Amino acid sequence: MAESFITVLNGVITGKHHGDIGADLYETPYYGHEKIEVPFEAAIVPLEPVAFYTPDWQRKPECCLIDEGLLPMPSGYVREGDTLRPMTQDERVIAGLDSPRQGYKVEDGKIAPMTLREQADAGQITQENFEELTEVENNAELQRRLSELQTPETLAQAEIDEKYAAERKRKLAALLAVKKQQGWPLEVKWPEK
Repeated sequence: MAESFITVLNGVITGKHHGDIGADLYETPYYGHEKIEVPFEAAIVPLEPVAFYTPDWQRKPECCLIDEGLLPMPSGYVREGDTLRPMTQDERVIAGLDSPRQGYKVEDGKIAPMTLREQADAGQITQENFEELTEVENNAELQRRLSELQTPETLAQAEIDEKYAAERKRKLAALLAVKKQQGWPLEVKWPEK
């Protein structure tokens, strides 16, 4: 009667066979290997450890093999319950498997934009580009802050409230004074709002 069996050497499945389990395997690559009867329909993969299979010869799920220490957690995958899924591009960057896009860094487990100084220090932009971009950025911030004090509502409030008008003038003077700071427009210390 034909039987289905596997041969095993040192805990590793060396082959799946159909035939007489008692046959002498002399002069075959399986000579001296342990023989274990298995169900005919069992999907067994040679060169896998016997420990990868349950007692009824079903292959254990990858997560189970990882939990049992039989397989390492594969790089580039995340475990979700009992399944593994490939990491997203952001997860790969945060895990250090891929580099962030130019102008970005990983900070506190999140992808964040780099400052212009960090980009210059990392060699992503030249010192000349850093200075040009910093000048544009600081001038734009000054204009944004000044425009907050020039809205129609702000101007109307200053017309009818002397205390508000004085505070607005103080803020305007402080903002305009940043252009007189040493290092402007590359270095600036913004006044408190």
